[in-house]
Amino acid sequence: MLRMNNLKFSYSTEQVLKGVNLKLKKGIGCLLGPNGAGKSTLLKCITGILKPQAGEIELDAKDILSLHFRERARWVSYAPQEFSVNFPYTVFEVVLMGRNPHAGIISGPKEEDKRKTTEALQALGISHLKGVPFTSLSGGQRRLVLIARALAQDGALLVFDEPTSFLDFKNQITVLSVIGEISERTGKIVLLSLHDPNLALLFCDEVFLMKEGKILKCGKSDEVINEENMHTLYMLKVNVINVKSGKMVVPTGNFIRNSPFRS
Repeated sequence: MLRMNNLKFSYSTEQVLKGVNLKLKKGIGCLLGPNGAGKSTLLKCITGILKPQAGEIELDAKDILSLHFRERARWVSYAPQEFSVNFPYTVFEVVLMGRNPHAGIISGPKEEDKRKTTEALQALGISHLKGVPFTSLSGGQRRLVLIARALAQDGALLVFDEPTSFLDFKNQITVLSVIGEISERTGKIVLLSLHDPNLALLFCDEVFLMKEGKILKCGKSDEVINEENMHTLYMLKVNVINVKSGKMVVPTGNFIRNSPFRS
C-alpha cells in the first residue's frame, strides 16, 4: 500500500503541496487536476527528486523518505514528463539505464538487465527503435522510451507523470493498457497523472482529484468523476453520459457554442 500523510512542499515562499493525504492499496491510482495543481511536484516527492518539508510517505509500511536514493530507485520506478540527453545514446541504452539501481557498480549490466530491457521495449512495440539515437526521436517516441525505461526499472511502485502526453490516440491506449496489464499481473501499485478524465475512467481504479496543492476528493473513478466534481476541479460545465464501455465526460453544448476561440 502507498500512503501519504500531511505531505507539504514549498518552492521558496510558494507552498505547492498543502498537506496531501493519499492512500492507494492496489491497482492504478490517478492524479487528476488542472495545470499547477501540484501533481508533478507530488510525484517528484515520492521519487526523491524533491524533498518535502513535512509529512510521511510509506510504501508497504516502509518509510521511503528515509531511504538512500539508490535504494529508493529499486522500490520506485519513475517516468518523468521530460528527459534530455546531449550524448546520442541508443534507445536500448536509455531503457537499460532503468536497470542502474539493480546493476553492480563495477560489473555493470547483467543478462537479466538486458532481458528486462528487451521485454520493456517489446511490451510497448518499440523494439525496432532499439538502435536509434534517443536524440533523433520525436516527442511521442521519447515518451514511449521513458515509459519503457520505468517498466525495466521494475519497482514495486510505478510512477508516471502524464504518460500519455505527446502520444497519438493509439499509443495512449497502448501505454495505459500495458501499464494496466503489468499492474494486474504483478500486483504492482501504479500512481500516474492524467489530464483526460475519460482515460482515467477507462484505465484507473482510483482517482484523486487535486487542486491548489490538496486532494479534494478520492474514490473509485466512476464515482468520483461526475459533473459536480468536474465543475469544481476545472470550473467547466460537462455532461457525464453512459456509453457501452461505461461513462464518458463531454463538455456541454453551450460551452462549445460560446467558446472564445470560435470565429
